[in-house]
Amino acid sequence: MILLISISQIPIITIALVTFILFVAFRIRTLRAKEVKRDEAFWERERMANLTPARDLSAIDYITIPIEKFPLSFFVENPDEEADMIIDELTELSKTRLLNLNGKTNTDLKLEYGRKNLPEMQQIDERFSRVTVLLCDLAKCFMEKEKYAEAAQILEYGMSIGSDISSNYTLLGECYKKLGDEDKFSDLRQKVDSMDFLMKGAVLRSLDAMNTDH
Repeated sequence: MILLISISQIPIITIALVTFILFVAFRIRTLRAKEVKRDEAFWERERMANLTPARDLSAIDYITIPIEKFPLSFFVENPDEEADMIIDELTELSKTRLLNLNGKTNTDLKLEYGRKNLPEMQQIDERFSRVTVLLCDLAKCFMEKEKYAEAAQILEYGMSIGSDISSNYTLLGECYKKLGDEDKFSDLRQKVDSMDFLMKGAVLRSLDAMNTDH
């Protein structure tokens, strides 16, 4: 004898469980399909990147460090061992090729500059990152001497070249507060808010806290 069971006789919990299992299975298949497409797209970009001819690096408009415009005479008159070391390193880096390559992957670099130029572009990226760190360190040396206008000048340059070092912006905000320049502080916050970098949220919170403290 064949038993016919109506849907109404199946426990609701069983229906829910089967529905959930089917949903999970569908979701897994969908995610796997997307992952496969992402992998295929990545390897296709990588294949194209490895075929990209080397670009003429001498024709690029590189970032220059205006050492001669920095307020460094203060440390000539007031020698500081740490500041002197930073200035010496910045001076050496100012003679090299520098570019802001933040956020670019090796594949991006090969597509834009050619596979053969990848090692050089990686060095350029490393040098730029080092410059952004040194600028903050030099600004701190000025701030320790309560030379906030000079520190601000250094940090403003860091901002102009797109530094993604969070302290570049928090220190600059502190300098503006010390100098009583609320207009520049407001402009700085707007600038940070328009940027896209990892520590943006933390920087904005720090700047807002400075407003509260003052």
